[in-house]
Amino acid sequence: MWIEHVMNSKTITSIYSAEPPSLEQVQLYGVSIICGGDLQCRLNFDLKDFPTDAPIKWVQRKCNTVQLSLNLIQTELIQCVIPSGSGIGDLDIIHDGGRFQITFTTQPQGVVFQATATWIHVDNISGYQKEHG
Repeated sequence: MWIEHVMNSKTITSIYSAEPPSLEQVQLYGVSIICGGDLQCRLNFDLKDFPTDAPIKWVQRKCNTVQLSLNLIQTELIQCVIPSGSGIGDLDIIHDGGRFQITFTTQPQGVVFQATATWIHVDNISGYQKEHG
């Protein structure tokens, strides 16, 4: 499971206590590259599924969408083709024992983002009310 090896995973498991959220059909809305000592890449996206036991403050605010921000640390081999349109696709995170392999695939473009990273840190998870339709 993708979440087993990420840093600060309790941020997600405290909200998705039954099982980690799916990374299929997420809406990618931001890719940031941070230059410095170690190259970092931040991915911001909306998850498809809202948690069944959402935090009470999210319920009170009538949130219906979860936004997640992941920071890829010591990133290498970044390949990115900015997708046009909705940016909805499948995010795959595979830990091979030493590094993470991250890909984002949309239809019909195929792979539009690919990178390897030593670590993945959960930067932020938040709920908001998204107007559907």
